[in-house]
Formats: sequence, C-alpha cells, structure tokens
Amino acid sequence: LTEHDEVAALWYFGSKEGSGMVEKASAGNLKATWVSNGRLPNWSNTHEAQGRDYLRRATQVKNIWVPYGA
Repeated sequence: LTEHDEVAALWYFGSKEGSGMVEKASAGNLKATWVSNGRLPNWSNTHEAQGRDYLRRATQVKNIWVPYGA
C-alpha cells in the first residue's frame, strides 16, 4: 500500500523494522505516514487509542479561495 500512488496516507502500528520499511517505501511519492516505531498502543485504553492526535492525523484541512470583486 505504501508504494501505491492512489493511497494518500498510511498508518502503521507494528515493529520498528516495519515502521522503517513503511517510511522508506513512502518517500517516493511523499505519502504521509504515521508509524509507531515498535511502540504499540493499548487499544482497549481510550486515552491511548483515540483522541486529538488520531483526529489530527485522520483529517485534512483544505482551503478554497473564492475570487471576490473585480
């Protein structure tokens, strides 16, 4: 998935070696990645497995410029 051009971003929670592989493979098309570098969150703990950091990485703000006047 990391090397696929139609994928805009990738999250990887796994080994440190896998994190490095994901980041290296994503460099070709400047894909946004979020890797854990071997630190696995406790998915049953709501403070670790959700929150503002997840929201920030799951959304993308886009600006629309509307011309006004002459």
